[in-house]
This record gives sequence, structure tokens and C-alpha cells, in this order.
Amino acid sequence: METDMSVKVLTTENPWSSSEIQKAQLEDPATRPILERKLNSKDRPSWQEIAPESPAAKQYWPFWDSLHLKHGVLYHKWESEDGSSCRWQLILPKSRIQELLRETHDSASGGHFGVMKTLSKTRELFYWDRLRADVEKWCRECHACGARKGPKTRTKGRLQRYNVGAPSERMALDILGTFSLTKKVNRYVLVLMDYFTKWPEAITNPDQEALTLAEELVLTDFALWRTYDITFGSKYKF
Repeated sequence: METDMSVKVLTTENPWSSSEIQKAQLEDPATRPILERKLNSKDRPSWQEIAPESPAAKQYWPFWDSLHLKHGVLYHKWESEDGSSCRWQLILPKSRIQELLRETHDSASGGHFGVMKTLSKTRELFYWDRLRADVEKWCRECHACGARKGPKTRTKGRLQRYNVGAPSERMALDILGTFSLTKKVNRYVLVLMDYFTKWPEAITNPDQEALTLAEELVLTDFALWRTYDITFGSKYKF
């Protein structure tokens, strides 16, 4: 069963006539080569003939057998896989795309739906090169949709208080540098502080490699701490 709709009722506010659409198709570099050849011949042009045309025009060339004229206007005939139904999609010239998208997305009947619903509604009656990309761009740049959705904000977790009950239970670590080279060839300072007593320690180091820092901790009494808060980078794993 075929689904067909006159060009005159495709839009609600400013109905299009067949002559207007044909004129717009003939002025569009994407549809003009195909329409002119359809008006003058039923045979598909060779690739050599279509090669000099615009990239969009060349996109229509493989669908030559699915492109038909109705009242002098170029349509694409879409058929279901089982052949039980088909519909006629108007090949929309570029000059009419914005007007159509305002109708299918921005109007009262459009409802400012998302990309997939707007895409499905548009494909019911229309077809053009880069249809999906144009619909996605239109919906993404719609001011009304953007205002309704609001800004995307990431919820941050609240800071929590960590309580300690005894010395040597939890220790904070950080590293400072680079400093001027010392006589012992050290450039960095490993800073440690006990959470409970607030006792600080500073250990000089020649580099800030994880192995070097781990060895310093093992060789000192700080290895007895139960928990470490490391604040100087994810590459330090002890």
C-alpha cells in the first residue's frame, strides 16, 4: 500500500506548490543534474557524466531507479523489505531545509522532540543528502530545547571528616621540588605528617620515583603507619 501526500499540504503556514518545489530543485546543485536528466531521459547517466557534479548530486546517482517524477517534482520511492508498503519521499532542495525543520521540530506540531523522533517524522515524507546530520545539528542548536534541558552540571560529593584516635594511625604524604641540587645530590623533599599529633617530618631525596620514596619509608619508622594519604600523583603506588 502506497503512502502519498501532495506537496501543497506538506507545510501548514506556507504551503508549497509543485512548481515552487520544481524550481527550487532546479536551482539546487545537488538535485538539478538528476532532475534535468529525469525530465529528458529514463536512462541513468554514466558515471563520467555525473562525476563533475557536486558531491551531493553524486550521492543520488546510485538511487537512480528509486527516484521518480511526480508532477515534475523529484521523489524518492522507499519500499519496505517485504514489499508490503512504500512511501514517497520528496527530495528536498537545500533552500527548503530550514523551513522544513522549523515545521517538524520547532512548531506546535513538532513539539521540540529529540533527534530520533524528529528524524523519524522527517523521513516519513522527505529525503535529502546528509539528512541525519542536518537534523542532529538543528536539534543540538535549538535554543528552546537547550533552555529546557538546562546546563549540564556534575554533582560533587561533600567533603567528609576523617577522625583518628591515636598516633601513627594515619599519615599524610606530599613531595616538594624541584629544588637546587644539594651536596648529597638531592632535589626533592618528602614531607610527612601524623594526623593525630600533627608531627611533621621532611626527608630529602635525589628523585621522586615511587621506588625511591618507598625505600625511604621502609628504612624509617614511618613504615609502621597504618594508612597513608598520598597527594602527589597517581603514579605513586606503594
